[in-house]
Amino acid sequence: MRKQYLLAALSFAISVGTVAPRAYAEPMTAMNSLASSQDYLNALNALDMSSVREALVNIWSHGMNPNAYWTPEMEQAFISGQIEQAPLRRQVLQVYLQALKDVAIGSTDPQSLASDIKIKRKDFFTVEQINSLILANGGKADLVLEQIAPQSPAYLSLREALRRLYPLLLKGGWDRISPVNKELSLGVRHPVIVKLKERLQVLGYKISSIDDVFDQEMLQAINDVQTNLRMKPDGKISPGGRTWGFFWVFCGERVRQIQADMEKLRWLPQRLEDRHIFVNTAFSHFVLTDKAQNKVMSFKTINGTTERKTPTMRDKVTYLVLNPTWTVPPTVFLNDKVEIIKNLDKNGIRKYFTDNNFEVYTSDFSRTIDPTTINWRGISSANVNFYIRQKPNYMNALGVVKFMMTNPYAIYLHDTNQRELFSEAQRLRSSGCVRLEKPLDLAEYLLAGTEWSRPQIENFVVKPGQVLPDETRVNLKNPIYVYLMPVTSQMNSDGVIRFVEDAYGHNQLILNKVRGIGR
Repeated sequence: MRKQYLLAALSFAISVGTVAPRAYAEPMTAMNSLASSQDYLNALNALDMSSVREALVNIWSHGMNPNAYWTPEMEQAFISGQIEQAPLRRQVLQVYLQALKDVAIGSTDPQSLASDIKIKRKDFFTVEQINSLILANGGKADLVLEQIAPQSPAYLSLREALRRLYPLLLKGGWDRISPVNKELSLGVRHPVIVKLKERLQVLGYKISSIDDVFDQEMLQAINDVQTNLRMKPDGKISPGGRTWGFFWVFCGERVRQIQADMEKLRWLPQRLEDRHIFVNTAFSHFVLTDKAQNKVMSFKTINGTTERKTPTMRDKVTYLVLNPTWTVPPTVFLNDKVEIIKNLDKNGIRKYFTDNNFEVYTSDFSRTIDPTTINWRGISSANVNFYIRQKPNYMNALGVVKFMMTNPYAIYLHDTNQRELFSEAQRLRSSGCVRLEKPLDLAEYLLAGTEWSRPQIENFVVKPGQVLPDETRVNLKNPIYVYLMPVTSQMNSDGVIRFVEDAYGHNQLILNKVRGIGR
């Protein structure tokens, strides 16, 4: 059994990237400032060493490389009984303490990775909390590690996905499927369809018959895959197409993708609030969870392009605005609006502003400016001393409601005037904010118990053809936390492991950083 554990650890290291063990003598970051490393080690000294080994060898289930924690030298010392000797025991406990920290708060400082990641690294558990966990779990290090790990549904589901793919990876992964020069679609027979069905079945899709027929179940699975590839699903696997690329990805790459996503989820609180919003910007999907009401609300979103990414952050909605005005952000103004306006004559400029319900304001919003008096051709970032604001109307860029958060980056949730885009698979289309498919549903939920019932909200918001002079703010008695994060792999209640492209480029940054500190 001991050899089996060690082989598993070494196999994981080989499969996902061999690395050197970490130098654990260096000081750990993000520790509780009131406690020293020695205080933690004193608490950990009560642990059973056999369970420490169990925890470190099986740390692969958290997407981490066991060989970076439990080395062959440690295994030999364990077998020989020397692991209990004071210097070696202390070294192993230092490694275990590092593993606890890595699992609890992550191996990386999120803000060091990219400018669009706005989450601060959280604090590690206190010595008192660690000591309580040790006592409550009878000195079993593996149980302590399990309880200190993130408990969010997204993290736990990715652990289950990893448990499905990791044993397959140990056996060499799945076979490469060579593309064929024939379109595969409903009703077609071909030997390669057997392998495609086997892959889909491993990922959890409902495939009842592993034969060479492209049947209805396979059609549904392929449509789902294509949607996740941000394609318009047509249920066909065309020669040289992107669907073949999905099947070409090696099993180890999928494991690494899950590893990176689990690291992101470690940046969040161990347990998310019983009432919260999670927007997965990789899948462009919104989920609201309210455990007290046993309520889950989910729908599509539109979020930032790769050039104007929706930041990764934790924030909260504190108030909403009905019939909002829209002050055009400087980046949008310079990149989008000026290119349109500078090619118009005075009559065209006046018509453009009238048709779109735009007004030009001085930089302090004290008065309006005639847009035909501005030299639009000479506009640059250095001489913009005014703002463009759009009046409340049904085709306002923010739609009829926006949900304001507290961040300083002008990022919020809102309705849109491009409601038809929610039918598209490619929904990375905004300038950073998150557009909601069902904004009135969210407004109704947040304003429940107030004078703003659903009929009152619908009656109050602006209708097509109407233009209002100003917006209406409604404060929330109970603000709600919001998480924005691009998690590129997930497993939902249907048991299907789904993957999307890492459009924001965070995964490789994480994996590079993790390798750099000895994973």
